[in-house]
Amino acid sequence: MAKRIIITVGAILAAMIVIYGIFGIKVALAIKKFSHMKQETVVSDEAARLETWAPYFTAVGNLAPVEGVQVSNQLAGSVTGIYFQSGTQVEKGQLLVQLDDSSQRAQLRGFQAQVKLAEFNLKREQELVRRKLDSQANLDTAANNLEQAKSNLLNDQTSIDKLAICAPFSGRIGIRNVNLGQYLPVGTNIANLQSLDTLYAQFTLPEQDLATLAQGQRVEVTVDAYPKEIFTGELTAIDSAVDPNTHNVTLQATIHNPEQLLRAGMFANVQVYAGNPEPAITVPNTAVDYSLYGSSVFIVKQDGKDADGKPVLKVSQVFVTTGQIRDGRVAIDKGLKPGDVVVTAGQQKLQNGMQVEINNSVKTD
Repeated sequence: MAKRIIITVGAILAAMIVIYGIFGIKVALAIKKFSHMKQETVVSDEAARLETWAPYFTAVGNLAPVEGVQVSNQLAGSVTGIYFQSGTQVEKGQLLVQLDDSSQRAQLRGFQAQVKLAEFNLKREQELVRRKLDSQANLDTAANNLEQAKSNLLNDQTSIDKLAICAPFSGRIGIRNVNLGQYLPVGTNIANLQSLDTLYAQFTLPEQDLATLAQGQRVEVTVDAYPKEIFTGELTAIDSAVDPNTHNVTLQATIHNPEQLLRAGMFANVQVYAGNPEPAITVPNTAVDYSLYGSSVFIVKQDGKDADGKPVLKVSQVFVTTGQIRDGRVAIDKGLKPGDVVVTAGQQKLQNGMQVEINNSVKTD
């Protein structure tokens, strides 16, 4: 019985040795096979370009009207006429709202009669004094009465003019806040009136930028409502003082708005072009790895040829100094020269000296 057990155990051990031996041979062959394969990482690349960039500053601000008011009444009264539609264009001097002026017009006729009588009395006194039939004092009194009558007439006419509320300038009027027959206390907000052909962009920049800022510099504005539209203008005012708390200076640009797409109060992205265009070496922003240790790129270079005669491409990491970023590209102030081929996607898998394969259909890491 013991002999059978020993034979059985021996057979099992022999079978296991054979199985593990075959598996080990296969693993060794696989390792040997893969060790001879080229280890390549697929990336996309692009050559650094030499472009001409105009330096500019970026800021955020708000749009404000060049001319904008709340149309209101200077005298109290009841609305007898409304002569505008909400949201329409109105012209300077156009009648917008008429308040009741019947009492003032009734007084006007009386004051006009007083002026005529005072003019007649003055002429009569002048004739009498000329003929030495009356005193100079009476002549002075007649002249004073005429001036008083004219003042009363002018004051009444001014009241009538103020009860006719007109547009102080041409522009787009907003939603009306009054109704026919409504009594308006002094200062009632009738509607907002904005001139939209030009607007102000108001923003701030750090005080260190003052040396390169000047009135007349080109300004471009974009807004969230029209992200593909660029509105142009020029820098028209630089504040005379710097904010001591933020050390920023306030600036104002006049922006052209011929199609009246912009509105006062909009949030604006502002670019101020300062200085002459300069050459810049640029690469896609995706090519740059930004880290606490500095910015770097991977440059692709040929390192001989393989057994099939194909170029062997390897990468080397280079630290660079970056400049402005615009339209998805970044300026490289130091570290690259025009024509250097840099990795634009797939660089997260790279190490210095690694062999790569180029496939420009690779878009992201």
